[in-house]
Amino acid sequence: MKRMKIVSILFMFLFLGQLNAQEEGVVQLTLSQACDFALKNNVNVENAQIDVEVAKKKVWETTAIGLPQVSGSVEYQNFLDIPTTLLPDFISPSVYGVLLQEGLITPAQMPSSESAQFFPAKFGTQHNASYGVTLSQLIFSGQYIVGLQAARVFSMVSQQSLKKSENDIVASVTETYCLVLSLEENKISLDSNLASFEKLLFETEALYKEGFVEEINVDQLKLNVSSLQNAVNSINRSIDAVKMLLKFQMGMSIDQPIELSDDLEGIVSDIDLEKIYSNEYDPSQSIDYQIMDTQVRLMELDMKREKSAYLPTLAGFFSYSEKAMSDEFKFFDSEQEWYPTTLVGFQLEVPIWSSGSRRSKVQQSKLKVLKSTNTRDMVGESLRLQYTQAKVEYMNAVDTYVTEKANMILSKKILDKTIIKYREGLAGSTELTQIQMQYQTGQANYFAAMYQVISARTKLNKLLAN
Repeated sequence: MKRMKIVSILFMFLFLGQLNAQEEGVVQLTLSQACDFALKNNVNVENAQIDVEVAKKKVWETTAIGLPQVSGSVEYQNFLDIPTTLLPDFISPSVYGVLLQEGLITPAQMPSSESAQFFPAKFGTQHNASYGVTLSQLIFSGQYIVGLQAARVFSMVSQQSLKKSENDIVASVTETYCLVLSLEENKISLDSNLASFEKLLFETEALYKEGFVEEINVDQLKLNVSSLQNAVNSINRSIDAVKMLLKFQMGMSIDQPIELSDDLEGIVSDIDLEKIYSNEYDPSQSIDYQIMDTQVRLMELDMKREKSAYLPTLAGFFSYSEKAMSDEFKFFDSEQEWYPTTLVGFQLEVPIWSSGSRRSKVQQSKLKVLKSTNTRDMVGESLRLQYTQAKVEYMNAVDTYVTEKANMILSKKILDKTIIKYREGLAGSTELTQIQMQYQTGQANYFAAMYQVISARTKLNKLLAN
């Protein structure tokens, strides 16, 4: 009986533990944790990592072309009908010549040359088998050397693309994360306003019943409460939708509940305008410029590869094989004779004349290098322009944030005083509504300004590759 009680207690603790686990199923995320999770689970980043691995395998594939190549072969042939060859009849003239020499026939009895005949002959055996091994080695090839260099540069492109994907996803997650925080801050403010006006409506209805205020005051407050309730419902739906977007960007299941633990004001407060003013922008810091610069290098290597087509190619080879022939299938018998063949050689290919084809390819590759260089330089100038615009946008966003923060505090102060005046009968419901709408607008502008600061700073960080 005592043992049963112990078991029951254990089951109770297990059940309570499961309930707590369900309550703790909500994932708490800071901005840094959200970015780290996205870097590990976002599909685009994962595909970029796969591309890096593919590029590494491609480098090895290209490298292996210049390494020793060994191949083996086994062959068996069964001639159901051995090939027949017609040979000139050289036996009959010899026989007639001997007969004539011995006097057994006369010259008139000798066959004429026009009556020469052929006789069939079969060469070979029914069963034939062979096996062998071949070793080849590329000794010199200009195109191979350049191709190996290009493969390594191509590997750099995949790594840079991975870095770009990581920068893009961090920027996207940062903006979406802060948008959720902005909406949640706005919701907290709307909830507070709603609670305040519901209380004010309750008080006004009581005063109306006693005949101290007019019905229009009650109706106006009802409209305010209804409008605030609609705003709260709308922002709740917006928060859910943006959270789903955030989880999608992170690579997390959209059914997983999350809570964001960072503070929007804390993220925005990290403002260093002096650093921005003092920074001299270098486009080479941008991953976009680095990718274009790597493309120029690839075009230069392509031109070098076309030029290397004028160089000779030298390869060596070694081959060993054994062959057996028999009219019976007895290749596994120890008495079967196998005949070896061993071959060693070199192959030198020297380009002599291509009717201008190689020269045309070299000229085309030079033009491609020029085109890619122009594109890279244009991207560099475009990045300088983007940085200047982003810096201006960031400084404007900071100025707007400071202004809207002061305006929001002031509008809150005005609203609080107006509510007091309304309760004392010194302000009407219309004035209170206008002040309340002014405060809501100020709040919305303030939260939007905070988000714009973060968005502008994120754009700067992408350009600086930070």
